[in-house]
Amino acid sequence: MHLAWEYAEDPADHHRFINMLRVSPHVFNTIVALITNHPAFHNNSNNNQAPVEVQLAVFLYRMGRYGNGASVQDIARMAGCSEGSVENFTARCLTAIESLHDLFVRMPSDEEKEREKMWVENQMGFGGLWLEGWLMYDGTIVVLDKCPGLNGHAYYTCKANYGLNLQVSRVFCFNPYMSSL
Repeated sequence: MHLAWEYAEDPADHHRFINMLRVSPHVFNTIVALITNHPAFHNNSNNNQAPVEVQLAVFLYRMGRYGNGASVQDIARMAGCSEGSVENFTARCLTAIESLHDLFVRMPSDEEKEREKMWVENQMGFGGLWLEGWLMYDGTIVVLDKCPGLNGHAYYTCKANYGLNLQVSRVFCFNPYMSSL
């Protein structure tokens, strides 16, 4: 993981950091700040855990791999730690990140809805034709290790692997009755 820290230092190498951990150094540091105080990273043992930064880096590196490159053995070898540590780091990071769910996944407030409507209006110029509702954006494909057992063919992507498509929603809908077209 020492290369990741070197890549984070020089903005010219940030693309390499992103290639390794799938997030920018800024996003990485933000996640570290959000999860550092989570109980998963604290214990009453005489053996200290690895720093949260290291655990998160190993976790993100692992999540960015699939197929043969995603084996726990390969991740451990690359990270310079044991296979058990890779498993523990993954479990701790998932626990800590999942605890942030309600902070980031929630219904928008009325004020946020209005801000979003203004954003769409400013970006798209639909003349005030956006009303309450949902608009979904295509997102990132999360690659799966293998074909799901139920309806596996439905998860096959155009990149010749199996994956889930994440989507982000904005709260709007188009009102065709207000259109002057």
